[in-house]
Amino acid sequence: MFDLVVKGGLVYRNGKIEKADIGISEGIIREIREGINEDSKETIHANGKLVFPAFANVHTHVSMSLLRGIGSDLPLMDWLQKVIWPLEGEFVSPEFVKTGALLGILEMIKSGTTLFLDMYFFEDKVGEAVTEAGIRAGLGFGILDFPTKVARTPDEYIKRCEEMIVQFKGHSHLIPVISPHATYTCSPSTLRKSLELAEKYDVPIHIHLSETKSELERVKEEYGLTPIKHLENLGFLSERVIAAHVVWTDEEEREILKERKVNVVHCPESNLKLASGIAPIPDYIRRGIKVGIGTDGPASNDNLDILEEVSTMAKIHKGYSMDAKAIDARTALKISTENGFSMLGINAGIIDTGYEADIIIVNTDSPHFQPLYDPVAQFIYAGKSSDIETVICKGRVVMYKREIKTLDEEKIIREAKKWGEKIKNFMDKNLMLE
Repeated sequence: MFDLVVKGGLVYRNGKIEKADIGISEGIIREIREGINEDSKETIHANGKLVFPAFANVHTHVSMSLLRGIGSDLPLMDWLQKVIWPLEGEFVSPEFVKTGALLGILEMIKSGTTLFLDMYFFEDKVGEAVTEAGIRAGLGFGILDFPTKVARTPDEYIKRCEEMIVQFKGHSHLIPVISPHATYTCSPSTLRKSLELAEKYDVPIHIHLSETKSELERVKEEYGLTPIKHLENLGFLSERVIAAHVVWTDEEEREILKERKVNVVHCPESNLKLASGIAPIPDYIRRGIKVGIGTDGPASNDNLDILEEVSTMAKIHKGYSMDAKAIDARTALKISTENGFSMLGINAGIIDTGYEADIIIVNTDSPHFQPLYDPVAQFIYAGKSSDIETVICKGRVVMYKREIKTLDEEKIIREAKKWGEKIKNFMDKNLMLE
Protein backbone atom coordinates (compact mmCIF):
# COMPACT_ATOMS: atom_id res chain seq x y z
CA MET A 1 0.00 0.00 0.00
CA PHE A 2 1.22 3.49 -0.87
CA ASP A 3 0.59 6.51 1.33
CA LEU A 4 -0.13 8.59 -1.77
CA VAL A 5 -0.55 7.92 -5.49
CA VAL A 6 -0.52 10.68 -8.11
CA LYS A 7 -2.32 9.17 -11.10
CA GLY A 8 -2.27 9.96 -14.79
CA GLY A 9 -0.03 13.02 -14.77
CA LEU A 10 2.41 14.15 -17.45
CA VAL A 11 5.53 13.63 -15.37
CA TYR A 12 8.84 15.44 -15.94
CA ARG A 13 11.46 12.72 -15.57
CA ASN A 14 15.00 12.45 -16.96
CA GLY A 15 14.51 15.57 -19.06
CA LYS A 16 11.36 14.28 -20.75
CA ILE A 17 7.61 14.33 -20.19
CA GLU A 18 5.98 10.91 -19.77
CA LYS A 19 2.50 9.86 -18.76
CA ALA A 20 2.81 7.92 -15.50
CA ASP A 21 1.50 7.31 -12.00
CA ILE A 22 3.69 8.06 -8.97
CA GLY A 23 3.56 5.84 -5.88
CA ILE A 24 4.80 7.45 -2.66
CA SER A 25 5.42 5.86 0.74
CA GLU A 26 7.01 7.42 3.83
CA GLY A 27 7.73 10.56 1.84
CA ILE A 28 9.77 8.71 -0.81
CA ILE A 29 8.91 8.08 -4.47
CA ARG A 30 8.77 4.26 -4.71
CA GLU A 31 7.37 3.66 -8.20
CA ILE A 32 6.81 5.60 -11.41
CA ARG A 33 4.88 3.76 -14.11
CA GLU A 34 1.52 3.63 -15.78
CA GLY A 35 -1.17 1.52 -14.17
CA ILE A 36 -0.39 1.70 -10.45
CA ASN A 37 -3.59 0.21 -9.09
CA GLU A 38 -2.52 -0.74 -5.58
CA ASP A 39 -4.53 0.61 -2.69
CA SER A 40 -3.32 3.90 -1.28
CA LYS A 41 -4.32 6.02 1.69
CA GLU A 42 -4.71 9.01 -0.64
CA THR A 43 -5.02 9.38 -4.42
CA ILE A 44 -4.69 12.53 -6.51
CA HIS A 45 -5.96 12.40 -10.07
CA ALA A 46 -3.67 14.48 -12.26
CA ASN A 47 -4.97 13.42 -15.66
CA GLY A 48 -3.51 15.65 -18.35
CA LYS A 49 -1.75 17.88 -15.80
CA LEU A 50 1.98 18.53 -15.64
CA VAL A 51 3.92 17.08 -12.72
CA PHE A 52 7.23 18.78 -11.90
CA PRO A 53 9.63 18.81 -8.95
CA ALA A 54 8.81 21.51 -6.41
CA PHE A 55 10.92 24.67 -6.27
CA ALA A 56 13.76 25.54 -3.89
CA ASN A 57 14.25 29.21 -2.98
CA VAL A 58 17.83 29.24 -1.70
CA HIS A 59 18.19 32.85 -0.66
CA THR A 60 15.57 34.87 1.15
CA HIS A 61 14.73 36.77 4.32
CA VAL A 62 11.18 35.48 4.60
CA SER A 63 9.96 37.54 7.56
CA MET A 64 10.67 40.74 5.64
CA SER A 65 7.35 40.08 3.93
CA LEU A 66 6.00 42.52 6.54
CA LEU A 67 8.26 45.26 5.09
CA ARG A 68 7.31 44.65 1.47
CA GLY A 69 7.13 47.73 -0.74
CA ILE A 70 8.80 50.15 1.69
CA GLY A 71 11.64 52.20 0.25
CA SER A 72 11.06 51.16 -3.32
CA ASP A 73 13.36 52.66 -5.97
CA LEU A 74 16.33 53.12 -3.64
CA PRO A 75 19.77 51.54 -4.22
CA LEU A 76 20.83 48.80 -1.81
CA MET A 77 22.82 50.74 0.80
CA ASP A 78 20.34 53.63 0.98
CA TRP A 79 17.51 51.13 1.23
CA LEU A 80 19.25 49.28 4.08
CA GLN A 81 20.60 52.23 6.05
CA LYS A 82 17.75 54.71 5.67
CA VAL A 83 14.76 52.38 5.67
CA ILE A 84 15.20 48.72 6.55
CA TRP A 85 17.65 48.80 9.45
CA PRO A 86 15.77 51.58 11.31
CA LEU A 87 12.47 49.71 10.89
CA GLU A 88 14.01 46.42 11.97
CA GLY A 89 15.48 48.14 15.01
CA GLU A 90 12.00 49.26 16.01
CA PHE A 91 9.87 46.25 15.10
CA VAL A 92 11.82 43.01 14.83
CA SER A 93 10.70 40.64 17.60
CA PRO A 94 9.82 36.95 17.87
CA GLU A 95 6.19 37.83 17.09
CA PHE A 96 7.12 39.94 14.04
CA VAL A 97 9.35 37.17 12.70
CA LYS A 98 6.74 34.44 13.21
CA THR A 99 3.94 36.38 11.48
CA GLY A 100 6.23 37.47 8.63
CA ALA A 101 7.44 33.92 8.15
CA LEU A 102 3.91 32.53 8.01
CA LEU A 103 2.92 35.18 5.46
CA GLY A 104 5.94 34.44 3.28
CA ILE A 105 5.53 30.67 3.56
CA LEU A 106 1.89 31.01 2.53
CA GLU A 107 3.03 32.84 -0.60
CA MET A 108 5.75 30.29 -1.30
CA ILE A 109 3.43 27.28 -1.03
CA LYS A 110 0.96 28.96 -3.39
CA SER A 111 3.79 29.39 -5.91
CA GLY A 112 5.16 25.85 -5.65
CA THR A 113 8.12 26.21 -3.24
CA THR A 114 8.68 23.52 -0.60
CA LEU A 115 12.22 24.45 0.49
CA PHE A 116 13.71 27.83 1.30
CA LEU A 117 17.01 29.01 2.74
CA ASP A 118 16.49 31.89 5.13
CA MET A 119 18.78 34.45 6.75
CA TYR A 120 17.34 36.57 9.55
CA PHE A 121 16.78 36.89 13.29
CA PHE A 122 14.82 34.71 15.76
CA GLU A 123 15.13 31.79 13.35
CA ASP A 124 13.55 29.45 15.90
CA LYS A 125 10.30 31.31 15.17
CA VAL A 126 10.81 30.76 11.44
CA GLY A 127 11.26 27.08 12.32
CA GLU A 128 7.92 27.07 14.14
CA ALA A 129 6.21 28.55 11.09
CA VAL A 130 7.87 26.04 8.75
CA THR A 131 6.81 23.13 10.96
CA GLU A 132 3.21 24.33 11.04
CA ALA A 133 3.21 24.69 7.26
CA GLY A 134 4.69 21.26 6.60
CA ILE A 135 7.44 22.40 4.22
CA ARG A 136 11.23 22.65 4.75
CA ALA A 137 13.81 25.34 5.40
CA GLY A 138 17.43 26.05 6.05
CA LEU A 139 17.38 28.29 9.13
CA GLY A 140 20.18 30.83 8.68
CA PHE A 141 21.03 32.57 11.94
CA GLY A 142 22.23 36.04 10.93
CA ILE A 143 25.60 37.16 12.33
CA LEU A 144 26.80 40.77 12.33
CA ASP A 145 29.45 42.92 13.99
CA PHE A 146 26.94 45.51 15.22
CA PRO A 147 24.20 45.08 17.85
CA THR A 148 20.59 44.14 17.02
CA LYS A 149 17.60 42.80 18.93
CA VAL A 150 19.14 39.30 19.09
CA ALA A 151 22.74 40.00 20.16
CA ARG A 152 25.13 42.80 21.13
CA THR A 153 28.54 41.45 20.13
CA PRO A 154 29.90 39.01 17.51
CA ASP A 155 30.62 36.45 20.23
CA GLU A 156 27.03 36.67 21.44
CA TYR A 157 25.78 36.08 17.87
CA ILE A 158 28.05 33.04 17.61
CA LYS A 159 26.81 31.70 20.95
CA ARG A 160 23.16 32.14 19.97
CA CYS A 161 23.83 30.53 16.60
CA GLU A 162 25.42 27.50 18.26
CA GLU A 163 22.37 27.12 20.50
CA MET A 164 20.15 27.08 17.40
CA ILE A 165 22.34 24.46 15.70
CA VAL A 166 22.10 22.18 18.73
CA GLN A 167 18.31 22.69 18.83
CA PHE A 168 17.66 21.83 15.17
CA LYS A 169 20.49 19.55 14.07
CA GLY A 170 18.95 16.32 12.74
CA HIS A 171 15.42 17.75 12.42
CA SER A 172 13.39 16.14 9.61
CA HIS A 173 12.34 19.45 7.97
CA LEU A 174 14.74 22.07 9.36
CA ILE A 175 18.44 22.50 8.63
CA PRO A 176 20.49 24.85 10.85
CA VAL A 177 22.71 27.18 8.83
CA ILE A 178 25.32 29.74 9.88
CA SER A 179 24.77 33.08 8.17
CA PRO A 180 27.46 35.73 8.56
CA HIS A 181 25.82 38.61 6.72
CA ALA A 182 28.62 39.78 4.42
CA THR A 183 32.29 40.73 4.23
CA TYR A 184 31.42 44.39 4.86
CA THR A 185 29.37 43.68 8.02
CA CYS A 186 31.52 40.92 9.52
CA SER A 187 35.17 41.31 10.51
CA PRO A 188 37.79 38.66 9.63
CA SER A 189 37.56 37.45 13.22
CA THR A 190 33.78 37.03 12.99
CA LEU A 191 34.09 35.22 9.66
CA ARG A 192 36.74 32.83 11.07
CA LYS A 193 34.59 32.06 14.12
CA SER A 194 31.60 31.41 11.83
CA LEU A 195 33.69 29.01 9.78
CA GLU A 196 34.95 27.20 12.89
CA LEU A 197 31.37 26.74 14.09
CA ALA A 198 30.27 25.42 10.69
CA GLU A 199 33.11 22.91 10.64
CA LYS A 200 32.46 21.85 14.24
CA TYR A 201 28.84 20.92 13.49
CA ASP A 202 29.18 20.21 9.75
CA VAL A 203 26.51 22.68 8.66
CA PRO A 204 26.26 25.02 5.65
CA ILE A 205 27.35 28.66 5.60
CA HIS A 206 25.07 31.21 3.90
CA ILE A 207 26.53 34.63 3.04
CA HIS A 208 25.91 37.66 0.80
CA LEU A 209 28.87 37.99 -1.55
CA SER A 210 29.94 40.54 -4.17
CA GLU A 211 26.42 41.88 -4.54
CA THR A 212 27.17 45.48 -5.53
CA LYS A 213 29.98 47.52 -7.01
CA SER A 214 30.05 49.71 -3.89
CA GLU A 215 30.54 46.58 -1.75
CA LEU A 216 33.48 45.63 -3.95
CA GLU A 217 35.10 49.04 -3.55
CA ARG A 218 34.40 49.20 0.20
CA VAL A 219 35.97 45.81 0.94
CA LYS A 220 38.98 46.56 -1.30
CA GLU A 221 39.54 49.83 0.54
CA GLU A 222 39.39 48.12 3.96
CA TYR A 223 41.25 44.88 3.25
CA GLY A 224 43.08 45.49 -0.04
CA LEU A 225 41.19 42.60 -1.65
CA THR A 226 37.85 41.99 -3.33
CA PRO A 227 35.22 40.16 -1.22
CA ILE A 228 35.92 36.78 -2.88
CA LYS A 229 39.69 37.10 -2.63
CA HIS A 230 39.31 38.30 0.96
CA LEU A 231 37.33 35.14 1.84
CA GLU A 232 39.83 32.99 -0.05
CA ASN A 233 42.64 34.59 1.95
CA LEU A 234 40.80 33.68 5.16
CA GLY A 235 40.41 30.04 4.03
CA PHE A 236 36.64 30.53 4.19
CA LEU A 237 35.53 29.20 0.80
CA SER A 238 34.45 25.60 0.28
CA GLU A 239 31.52 23.52 -0.94
CA ARG A 240 29.70 24.21 2.33
CA VAL A 241 29.42 27.90 1.36
CA ILE A 242 26.17 29.07 -0.27
CA ALA A 243 26.93 32.53 -1.64
CA ALA A 244 24.05 34.81 -2.58
CA HIS A 245 24.22 37.22 -5.54
CA VAL A 246 27.89 37.00 -6.68
CA VAL A 247 27.31 39.70 -9.28
CA TRP A 248 30.75 41.36 -9.46
CA THR A 249 33.56 38.89 -10.28
CA ASP A 250 36.65 38.73 -12.46
CA GLU A 251 38.28 35.77 -14.20
CA GLU A 252 40.50 34.86 -11.24
CA GLU A 253 37.58 34.98 -8.80
CA ARG A 254 35.44 32.76 -11.00
CA GLU A 255 38.18 30.16 -11.03
CA ILE A 256 38.40 30.39 -7.23
CA LEU A 257 34.65 29.76 -6.97
CA LYS A 258 35.01 26.76 -9.28
CA GLU A 259 38.03 25.27 -7.49
CA ARG A 260 36.48 25.71 -4.03
CA LYS A 261 33.11 24.31 -5.25
CA VAL A 262 31.25 27.30 -3.86
CA ASN A 263 27.48 27.27 -4.45
CA VAL A 264 26.15 30.44 -6.10
CA VAL A 265 22.58 31.70 -5.66
CA HIS A 266 21.27 33.96 -8.41
CA CYS A 267 18.71 36.60 -7.35
CA PRO A 268 17.93 38.31 -10.66
CA GLU A 269 14.83 40.32 -9.75
CA SER A 270 16.27 41.78 -6.55
CA ASN A 271 19.51 42.61 -8.35
CA LEU A 272 17.51 44.35 -11.08
CA LYS A 273 15.24 46.26 -8.68
CA LEU A 274 18.12 47.47 -6.49
CA ALA A 275 20.27 48.24 -9.57
CA SER A 276 23.01 45.91 -8.30
CA GLY A 277 23.84 44.48 -11.73
CA ILE A 278 23.45 41.17 -13.55
CA ALA A 279 25.48 38.20 -12.35
CA PRO A 280 27.42 36.27 -15.05
CA ILE A 281 25.38 33.11 -14.51
CA PRO A 282 25.89 31.47 -17.95
CA ASP A 283 29.64 31.75 -17.40
CA TYR A 284 29.35 30.14 -13.96
CA ILE A 285 27.33 27.30 -15.44
CA ARG A 286 29.88 26.73 -18.22
CA ARG A 287 32.63 26.47 -15.59
CA GLY A 288 30.70 23.85 -13.64
CA ILE A 289 29.84 26.09 -10.69
CA LYS A 290 26.58 24.96 -9.12
CA VAL A 291 23.90 27.66 -9.42
CA GLY A 292 20.61 27.86 -7.56
CA ILE A 293 18.01 30.60 -7.52
CA GLY A 294 16.56 32.81 -4.81
CA THR A 295 14.09 35.63 -4.61
CA ASP A 296 16.04 37.51 -1.94
CA GLY A 297 13.74 39.01 0.66
CA PRO A 298 10.16 39.94 -0.24
CA ALA A 299 11.01 43.54 0.67
CA SER A 300 13.60 43.83 -2.09
CA ASN A 301 12.00 41.74 -4.85
CA ASP A 302 9.01 42.26 -3.96
CA ASN A 303 7.62 38.71 -4.13
CA LEU A 304 8.59 35.12 -3.36
CA ASP A 305 7.49 33.64 -6.68
CA ILE A 306 10.25 31.33 -7.99
CA LEU A 307 8.48 30.59 -11.28
CA GLU A 308 8.49 34.31 -12.08
CA GLU A 309 12.11 34.52 -10.89
CA VAL A 310 13.36 31.67 -13.03
CA SER A 311 11.51 32.94 -16.10
CA THR A 312 13.10 36.37 -15.59
CA MET A 313 16.51 34.72 -15.17
CA ALA A 314 16.34 32.84 -18.44
CA LYS A 315 15.13 35.86 -20.39
CA ILE A 316 17.55 38.48 -19.07
CA HIS A 317 20.57 36.31 -19.80
CA LYS A 318 19.40 35.67 -23.33
CA GLY A 319 19.00 39.40 -23.87
CA TYR A 320 22.14 40.49 -22.01
CA SER A 321 24.39 37.99 -23.83
CA MET A 322 22.49 38.23 -27.12
CA ASP A 323 22.47 34.42 -27.08
CA ALA A 324 19.06 32.70 -27.13
CA LYS A 325 20.68 29.53 -25.74
CA ALA A 326 22.39 31.25 -22.78
CA ILE A 327 20.03 29.54 -20.32
CA ASP A 328 17.48 27.15 -21.82
CA ALA A 329 14.22 26.11 -20.20
CA ARG A 330 15.46 22.75 -18.89
CA THR A 331 18.56 24.33 -17.36
CA ALA A 332 16.35 26.96 -15.74
CA LEU A 333 14.14 24.24 -14.27
CA LYS A 334 17.15 22.35 -12.91
CA ILE A 335 18.53 25.51 -11.29
CA SER A 336 15.21 26.13 -9.52
CA THR A 337 14.67 22.55 -8.35
CA GLU A 338 17.45 19.94 -8.22
CA ASN A 339 20.33 22.36 -7.64
CA GLY A 340 18.68 24.14 -4.74
CA PHE A 341 17.78 20.96 -2.87
CA SER A 342 21.25 19.52 -3.35
CA MET A 343 22.89 22.65 -1.90
CA LEU A 344 21.26 21.77 1.41
CA GLY A 345 21.98 18.05 1.10
CA ILE A 346 18.36 17.07 0.45
CA ASN A 347 17.66 14.15 -1.88
CA ALA A 348 14.79 15.85 -3.70
CA GLY A 349 14.18 18.20 -6.61
CA ILE A 350 14.07 15.27 -9.05
CA ILE A 351 11.10 13.05 -9.82
CA ASP A 352 12.51 9.54 -9.80
CA THR A 353 12.43 6.46 -7.60
CA GLY A 354 14.34 6.84 -4.35
CA TYR A 355 13.96 10.61 -4.20
CA GLU A 356 11.90 12.43 -1.60
CA ALA A 357 8.51 13.44 -2.96
CA ASP A 358 8.56 17.22 -3.30
CA ILE A 359 6.21 17.66 -6.25
CA ILE A 360 3.94 20.24 -7.86
CA ILE A 361 0.96 19.58 -10.15
CA VAL A 362 0.27 22.20 -12.82
CA ASN A 363 -3.09 22.77 -14.50
CA THR A 364 -2.63 23.65 -18.18
CA ASP A 365 -6.26 24.51 -19.00
CA SER A 366 -5.55 28.25 -19.02
CA PRO A 367 -5.45 30.12 -22.36
CA HIS A 368 -1.75 30.96 -21.95
CA PHE A 369 -0.89 27.24 -22.07
CA GLN A 370 -2.76 26.58 -25.32
CA PRO A 371 -1.86 24.87 -27.54
CA LEU A 372 0.67 22.81 -25.58
CA TYR A 373 3.71 21.84 -27.64
CA ASP A 374 6.73 21.91 -25.29
CA PRO A 375 5.45 21.61 -21.71
CA VAL A 376 8.78 22.49 -20.08
CA ALA A 377 9.42 25.62 -22.14
CA GLN A 378 5.81 26.74 -21.83
CA PHE A 379 5.87 26.24 -18.07
CA ILE A 380 9.02 28.37 -17.73
CA TYR A 381 8.12 31.08 -20.23
CA ALA A 382 4.31 31.22 -20.13
CA GLY A 383 3.31 29.59 -16.85
CA LYS A 384 2.02 31.49 -13.81
CA SER A 385 2.23 30.46 -10.19
CA SER A 386 -1.58 30.42 -10.11
CA ASP A 387 -1.43 27.44 -12.52
CA ILE A 388 0.17 25.39 -9.72
CA GLU A 389 -2.82 23.75 -8.09
CA THR A 390 -1.32 21.05 -5.86
CA VAL A 391 1.89 21.05 -3.81
CA ILE A 392 3.40 18.03 -2.08
CA CYS A 393 6.30 18.22 0.38
CA LYS A 394 8.03 15.00 1.39
CA GLY A 395 4.90 13.06 0.46
CA ARG A 396 2.48 15.32 2.35
CA VAL A 397 -0.11 17.36 0.47
CA VAL A 398 0.21 20.96 1.70
CA MET A 399 -1.96 22.53 -1.02
CA TYR A 400 -4.70 20.83 -3.01
CA LYS A 401 -6.52 22.58 -5.84
CA ARG A 402 -5.21 25.95 -4.58
CA GLU A 403 -6.45 25.36 -1.01
CA ILE A 404 -3.74 25.48 1.65
CA LYS A 405 -4.21 22.41 3.87
CA THR A 406 -1.83 23.27 6.71
CA LEU A 407 -2.25 26.99 7.45
CA ASP A 408 -5.13 29.39 8.18
CA GLU A 409 -4.71 31.80 5.28
CA GLU A 410 -7.31 34.33 6.42
CA LYS A 411 -5.87 34.54 9.94
CA ILE A 412 -2.33 35.07 8.65
CA ILE A 413 -3.42 37.91 6.36
CA ARG A 414 -5.37 39.55 9.20
CA GLU A 415 -2.29 39.48 11.43
CA ALA A 416 -0.09 40.85 8.63
CA LYS A 417 -2.46 43.80 8.17
CA LYS A 418 -2.20 44.60 11.90
CA TRP A 419 1.59 44.79 11.62
CA GLY A 420 1.20 46.94 8.54
CA GLU A 421 -0.84 49.51 10.48
CA LYS A 422 1.78 49.67 13.27
CA ILE A 423 4.59 50.18 10.78
CA LYS A 424 2.69 52.84 8.81
CA ASN A 425 1.96 54.78 12.01
CA PHE A 426 5.62 54.68 13.02
CA MET A 427 6.75 55.85 9.59
CA ASP A 428 4.24 58.72 9.60
CA LYS A 429 5.32 59.90 13.06
CA ASN A 430 9.00 59.75 12.16
CA LEU A 431 8.56 61.32 8.70
CA MET A 432 10.34 58.40 7.06
CA LEU A 433 10.69 58.53 3.26
CA GLU A 434 9.68 62.23 3.19
